[in-house]
Amino acid sequence: MLLPTALFLGFLLGTFFGRPLLFSPSSELFSESSPAPQPPISSDSTLKKPTNPGSQIASSGKKEKSWDEKTIQSLSLSEIRTRLSQLSTWSPGPAADQVERWLIKRWATLESAAACQYAYTAVLQGAEEGLLMDALAIWANAKPSEAARWAGNLGSPSLRDSAIRTVYAIWAKKDSTAAAQSISSLRPASARGIASAATAPPHAGRNFASAMLWARALPGPLREKTLDAILGEWTRRDPAGAASWLIGQPGDVQWALIGKLAADWVRKDPSSALSWGLGQSTEISLGSKLAVGPIQRKFFEAALGALIGTDPQGAANWLASPTGQPFFTNRIGQVAGRWTSMDPQEAVNWSLSLPKESDRDSAIRAVATTWARTDPQAAGQWVRSLTDPSLRDTALNSYCGSLSPYDAASAAQWAVEITSPNLRNGAVESAANRWMQYDPAAARQFILTTPALNQASKERLLR
Repeated sequence: MLLPTALFLGFLLGTFFGRPLLFSPSSELFSESSPAPQPPISSDSTLKKPTNPGSQIASSGKKEKSWDEKTIQSLSLSEIRTRLSQLSTWSPGPAADQVERWLIKRWATLESAAACQYAYTAVLQGAEEGLLMDALAIWANAKPSEAARWAGNLGSPSLRDSAIRTVYAIWAKKDSTAAAQSISSLRPASARGIASAATAPPHAGRNFASAMLWARALPGPLREKTLDAILGEWTRRDPAGAASWLIGQPGDVQWALIGKLAADWVRKDPSSALSWGLGQSTEISLGSKLAVGPIQRKFFEAALGALIGTDPQGAANWLASPTGQPFFTNRIGQVAGRWTSMDPQEAVNWSLSLPKESDRDSAIRAVATTWARTDPQAAGQWVRSLTDPSLRDTALNSYCGSLSPYDAASAAQWAVEITSPNLRNGAVESAANRWMQYDPAAARQFILTTPALNQASKERLLR
């Protein structure tokens, strides 16, 4: 009997001490200081902080499926409009912009004109221009003639040009003949020019000579823009071929297009372009040489001007070469001025390195003139830092001449620092004359008291 009794007592004790959670938390088994057990929280009942779809898309981890690109591309027209309405409650930012773009692109596949009109209004109000161009590209791929007519009627000139360019670039790749034939019906005239330039390269294909013949048959200004566009594409692909074709054309055609050829060619291959323009090329691939005369001079001027405009350091190197040396002196000012607009300190270093005094003076004048327009304070500090008195006077004189049209008072004060009497007198008089035009009282006081002017100059200015 003892063994069954002991087993029964053990069972009762184990049940009592081993399963306390079967009892209520209010049971006397829990003291007042003990925390009550908490029910387990399942993953389904986890509380989430409310967020809008935009913040979910922007989060690094997860996307709201119903707002992702794939889902949006399957929405109906009514759903698109609903989503756009909901989107207006989002906080502005990249996530909202991206979703708006997806929605507009989907809308454009269903209702192109309305989608493009929405995008146009949005861009006028500050949205990215790409919003409109994306929608318009979809329309152009489906119905280019309709898209072109709509684009040509936009009230914003800049957006109209961009829209016409987008439509015709797509249309010309699909059916260049139809695109070309439609251009004459576009309004306004500026739209025809933009469309022509966008259509011409695809329409030309690789038969540029035939495309140029087609373009020459177009009316008036449209012909010029189209010829320029085709020649530009031809020059980009095969400058020697374009040049060879052009010099075989009548003189009026050569004259009209030679500058375009020169500028485009020199940006691609400066050495070949300039050598061909000078009639000094020995490359067999360049074919016939450009004959000496007005057209040859126009080509060279345009080519060298374009090189200076895009790469003044490269132009300086070419001018310093044996081929370019004869043109060096006449182009120093252009090179130094353009270089200054890009990097004043590099231009200064180059100018000061020129061994010939007259060349150095020309360069320094150009640097001072250009720098005074872009950053007068820095330019003034540089002028004062020059230690050579003659060079400093040269720079000061040019600096004051550039400063005078918009700040004659400062120019007059600066001009007083010129040490050369002749240069100083001329610079001060010039600045004081301009000063008298808008503040005669202050200018008269300066003229009467400055020791930089002799008595004869003062009397002449005060008449």
